[in-house]
Amino acid sequence: MSLVILVALALVAYWLFTKRKKSAVKTTSDLPPKLDRWVCDILERELATRTLGIANSTADERKRLSKTLRGDPDPELVTTIEGAVKSVQLEFMKYAHEQDAEVVVRVTYEDGATANVGERMPLADLPEGVRADFASKGSTRVFRGWEFPWSRIRAS
Repeated sequence: MSLVILVALALVAYWLFTKRKKSAVKTTSDLPPKLDRWVCDILERELATRTLGIANSTADERKRLSKTLRGDPDPELVTTIEGAVKSVQLEFMKYAHEQDAEVVVRVTYEDGATANVGERMPLADLPEGVRADFASKGSTRVFRGWEFPWSRIRAS
């Protein structure tokens, strides 16, 4: 009898966990390569200053960080970044009369600080899912979580 109760509790816990996970902010698994490179460039400059303490860094000084953000992770940097960054989120803003959108990369740090960097981009450069959300929901803002490359590998 207790085995049946344990199995039932395990199934309920599993169901709650998967349901909660689905209701979280969508992540950007469908970013066009150009947009993904843009996000990595922003994060490279932001993390070099804020996380690694290299103010006004050159591309050569950020080389290890650049490789880490683009899929060749350095374990030491991954640990540093994971300890400092709470989340990275993309905000897409488009108004009905506009033919482009504002894209903002929002980095939230574990200490509560945030950094926001944005740029206007043509709608064609946005992920298909984001354009579909603008069209179907009629909203002016769409949010997507962004995951570091080493997290994407782990989640697969």
